[in-house]
Amino acid sequence: MPGNTGSSRNRLYVLAGRQDIEARGNVVTGMLTVFTFDVYALMDPGSTLSYVTPYLAKKFGIEPKKLYEPFEVSTPVGELVIARCIYRGCPIKVYHRLPVADLVELEMVDFDVIIGMEWLKSCYATVGCRTKIVSFEFPSEPVLEWKGDTVAPKDRFIST
Repeated sequence: MPGNTGSSRNRLYVLAGRQDIEARGNVVTGMLTVFTFDVYALMDPGSTLSYVTPYLAKKFGIEPKKLYEPFEVSTPVGELVIARCIYRGCPIKVYHRLPVADLVELEMVDFDVIIGMEWLKSCYATVGCRTKIVSFEFPSEPVLEWKGDTVAPKDRFIST
């Protein structure tokens, strides 16, 4: 977690509802697999961290870690939600790979997970704002493309 100075708290922004988000050009939504669960995900390079709903997180079968320093997350309607725990090392399936993410537990209703820049960066991902495709460029591997609920090597991508 980023360090804080003085008594200030980290503040992060969570996007608006599903319809508003899907209309935005800089995010991509669709289905992913976290552990063995198919989840509705938002890939948001504007969010530093990744988040998970408590309802889904309870199914993981692992205990969350308490955050050393809880932080506030502001909702689209201006309410503040305190993030207090994190699920470390959660595997997210990308074709044949299982890169892990640290998922902060957060009350939200429109998505099961929000995948932020930390995880996207670790997966060498690029979010196509116009195409709504996330490209994963793992070193020495073919480029993988994710759109909606399909992940495939670039040369074998099937449009949905």
